[in-house]
Amino acid sequence: MQDGARPHCTENVFRFLDEYFGNRIIALDYPKFTGTGMDCPPYSPDLTPCDYFLWGELKDTVYGNHPSTLDELESAICVVFPLRH
Repeated sequence: MQDGARPHCTENVFRFLDEYFGNRIIALDYPKFTGTGMDCPPYSPDLTPCDYFLWGELKDTVYGNHPSTLDELESAICVVFPLRH
């Protein structure tokens, strides 16, 4: 982004993102093109990619196996994010 210019968004870009990420997209004017998703302000410091993609993806992956104990939950998380020492 330069000189405060808005990002260039087209319906083709939004269709591609929707095909790849489903309804987990937060983008300026996204709902106007697709009718789904969440609109976000252009310069919000409160929104980060991890908040809206990574944690949702982690939750889907970890809870997809329906862990029933804390140890199973921890193991499932470690599969997604292996600890490196």
